[in-house]
Amino acid sequence: MKKRIIILTIIFSIFISLNNVFALDVPELNSPNYGVYNVDTMEEICGQNTQSKIAIASITKVMTAIVAIENIPDINTKNIIDYSILNGKVDTDLVVAGIRDGEELSYYDLIATMLVPSGADSAIYLSNIVFGNDQKFIDEMNKKAKEIGMNSTHFTNVTGLDAQDHYSTIEDVAKMMKYAISNDKLKEIMSLQSYTTTDGLITVTNTINRSAQRANMDINHILGGKTGTTGDAGLCLASFSDDDGVGLISVVTGTSMYSSMPYNVIDTENLYSAIINEYSLKNIVSNSDVLKSIPVACSKQKSIDIHAKQDSLYYVDNVDESKIAIEYEGMESLDYTIKQGENIGKITIKYNGKVIDSYDVELEEKLEFSLIEWIKLNKEGVILLGVILVFITCMICWFSLKKSKNITSKKDNKNYEYHKKIK
Repeated sequence: MKKRIIILTIIFSIFISLNNVFALDVPELNSPNYGVYNVDTMEEICGQNTQSKIAIASITKVMTAIVAIENIPDINTKNIIDYSILNGKVDTDLVVAGIRDGEELSYYDLIATMLVPSGADSAIYLSNIVFGNDQKFIDEMNKKAKEIGMNSTHFTNVTGLDAQDHYSTIEDVAKMMKYAISNDKLKEIMSLQSYTTTDGLITVTNTINRSAQRANMDINHILGGKTGTTGDAGLCLASFSDDDGVGLISVVTGTSMYSSMPYNVIDTENLYSAIINEYSLKNIVSNSDVLKSIPVACSKQKSIDIHAKQDSLYYVDNVDESKIAIEYEGMESLDYTIKQGENIGKITIKYNGKVIDSYDVELEEKLEFSLIEWIKLNKEGVILLGVILVFITCMICWFSLKKSKNITSKKDNKNYEYHKKIK
């Protein structure tokens, strides 16, 4: 019995860990670690081992590029390469772009030759000249990682060499890629198929394209990204794509660096293809749909309908009505004193707990006063007022009648005295 419970627990644990995989008909993959995310919401569309600590190889250079570009006053400023800065710092196993002593290269050149062909020499050179100290540069990389929410990441070098304290996660890498492509220059560089430096001396080609050519495959969905390869990380690729205006980020790692095929590129293309075939922007709420009805007091209109201002779209395979939530915050009742165009509240539209739209609500029509509705609403007060008015009227009549009798009585007395005198 105890043995059976242990087996069931293990099966249940495996099911939970793979839960996201079954949310999509994922193609057969070679990469053990992967994740695909909606850039706008950073929702994980599918994934496996997305929060496990892993080596990420040269994907590290994306963070190197972020720190460099954010601390360079002018990316077009040129530098005369002092190769002595690199002496003893470029491991012989590292891929290099081939920058040379005395060559005049801009910062843009250095970032491009670092990201496009994965040039470790350009990465190390940048890390030594931006702050004048490579350790200071690495400290800034870790600081930036925390700033953008990469809480399970730590860097010890700028190239991605395997090291015990150099790690990240699929989820954190996706956050880094989202941050990187928000910078137009970095997105532009990571999208280049090839690049020639401004002095014309170095021409490099994109590692993604080289891998695709080796596999004799077409790349239809990978718009750009950064590859990586080390013994611990295996074949890696962090990339971005686009489907109908929805940005996607994919991260794959873990196939052996000695694999016969570039499975990092193959798996990424297959993931994008599967998702794009199944997912699309769908209407969660359509323009002019009635989202809420608010009662109106003292008006000819009994209620006012709040309509959607626009189509609220979400990237999903099928719309599940039970996951749609319309939240309203504002006036729960209206009356004729509220003017047309006045702000009466705010609508928030959520799908699966995520906010997909939010906007202020204005009164769309003029509310007309209704005396009958006012009386209905205030009938107790009206009845009381009526009773008071009737009472007052009666009292006035009573006083008037009494006064009239007094006057008549006085007149009669005067007439009596007058006639008495005459007699």
